[in-house]
Amino acid sequence: METSTLNLINAVDRERERRRMSDRKFSMQVLGISPPYWCLLKAGKRPPTLSFLTILMQKLPEITPEVTNFIMRQGNDGGKEEK
Repeated sequence: METSTLNLINAVDRERERRRMSDRKFSMQVLGISPPYWCLLKAGKRPPTLSFLTILMQKLPEITPEVTNFIMRQGNDGGKEEK
């Protein structure tokens, strides 16, 4: 998983932990997405979409810096980081 994606997912997961919610409850009640979709995102098997990023900005404004960084990394290097 790319660094910017990992940072984004980790920020969302930290917010879930801060709220002391299960993945299932957090995905449905806070994010408004299905638990299987959240699991795929979290595992890096699905890339974050614009719709998902919009959800994050609306429902978790505290992680705006991570969302912004993710978007900027996609625009700057097409999601490919130098190794």
